[in-house]
Amino acid sequence: MRQIDIISVTTGTHYLLFGLDNDELAGFSIMLWITKYGERMVDWVQTMGLNFISFLGPDLWIHNDEDQNRCNLFNEKRDCIVGVVTNEEATKVKLYDSVGVHSDDIWEITEIVIPATSNYPHGMYSKIPQQRFKKRDGVWRAEFLRNMKTDSDTISVINALSGEPLRGYQCYMLLKNTSNNQVKLFKVDVNATKTRV
Repeated sequence: MRQIDIISVTTGTHYLLFGLDNDELAGFSIMLWITKYGERMVDWVQTMGLNFISFLGPDLWIHNDEDQNRCNLFNEKRDCIVGVVTNEEATKVKLYDSVGVHSDDIWEITEIVIPATSNYPHGMYSKIPQQRFKKRDGVWRAEFLRNMKTDSDTISVINALSGEPLRGYQCYMLLKNTSNNQVKLFKVDVNATKTRV
């Protein structure tokens, strides 16, 4: 095994190119990882009321300050992502019908993952775009789309509309919000029906 360390002294996009001449043959495997040192290493993090502060070298950063945009980490805009697990009655298979997001702003669900079982060896996967949510009675509601892995282990967008319904013992969802303002997420309701299959 041979290890090659490549160190960059600049920020930005970097490329790693390798190859062989036309008349050469070789067999190899590559393991690649990135380790970042320097200005993005946080020296200290401390709570301060509802905010928190961090020291990055000689600089003091105040996070979640009312005068700043939310989800701004060291002057880089980030999305707010929240993971939610639903496993009520974990021993029963459920057919997932709809979701209700109790929040003061609209969210999207970028991933819905149902683990593999003997009946569904590929597991199930779906998502709910922001446009599918409608606000009713102060709650953002949407129906679950279909299994995007209905035909194979490969995700297919057409299956989101024509695939099989989402069913399983539990499911994991990733909710995403891209607002610059403070957003409150109070509760997520998942409506499911018990099924025998």
